[in-house]
Amino acid sequence: MRSIGNKFLHRLMRASAGASACVLALAAALAYGGATVAAAQDRNASRDAFLARQTNDCAGCDLQGASLDRRDLTGANLAGANLKGASFSRTMLRNVNLAGADLAGARLKRRDLTGANLSGANLAGATFHRAILRGADLTAANLDGANLNLAILTAAKLVGATLVQALLFQTEASGADFSGANLSAALMGSVRLLVAKLDGADLRFADLFEARLTNASLRNAMLTEANLSGATLLRADLRGIAAERALLAHASLRNANLAGAVLRGADLFQADLAEADLSGADFASSRLLAAKLFNVNETDTKFNGAIMPDNSVHP
Repeated sequence: MRSIGNKFLHRLMRASAGASACVLALAAALAYGGATVAAAQDRNASRDAFLARQTNDCAGCDLQGASLDRRDLTGANLAGANLKGASFSRTMLRNVNLAGADLAGARLKRRDLTGANLSGANLAGATFHRAILRGADLTAANLDGANLNLAILTAAKLVGATLVQALLFQTEASGADFSGANLSAALMGSVRLLVAKLDGADLRFADLFEARLTNASLRNAMLTEANLSGATLLRADLRGIAAERALLAHASLRNANLAGAVLRGADLFQADLAEADLSGADFASSRLLAAKLFNVNETDTKFNGAIMPDNSVHP
């Protein structure tokens, strides 16, 4: 009899525990749902206040298609906001926080975004023609297909950013940091990258015709089939670059450091390599016709099958 009573008691306790767990789960779900609703209400309230020009703090707001024309958003917090289709005619955007915001296709021509935080933002296809992005943070931003022609990116930070097929014609980006950025197939004719940092950047198939890269650092950058014809790379750090079949005709590489660089099949017709460090570099099958190789460091340099300055083929 006692055994039957114990079994009944155990079953009752298990049933009670199961019911308690269900109650707790339901309470947690209700609490979560309530918090979600409250957060949505807060965002809507923030959005309404922002659009009424009562505040410049609208982080995470849905501002898709909003008119922000002639607004002074200096120092505003719009981190994580949805700004697709929003308009920015004559909007002041200095030091604005747009980290993680969605600005795909945004028209920001001639806008002043000095010191803006655009890290992690979606800027694919956006227009920054003649915009000012001096000192802006674009770390890990998506700028694929963006138009940055004639923009000012002096001292901007673009570490790990993606700029596939982006337009940077005559862009002023001296002192900017593009370390690890993906600039493959970007059109960068006459871009100014003086003292810029492009270490580990992907510049494969990029067009850097007559680019200015004096004192720039491109250590271990990928430049396969990139066009650097007529580019200025005075004293540039090009150690370990992979530049197979790259075009460097008429390029100025005086005093550049090309130690360990791979330039197999590259075209260096009439390139100026005077006093450059070519130690350990691989120029196999490259074209060095009429190139200047005065006072270069050729320690362990490979020229197998290369066309040398005097038009002879290296054994």
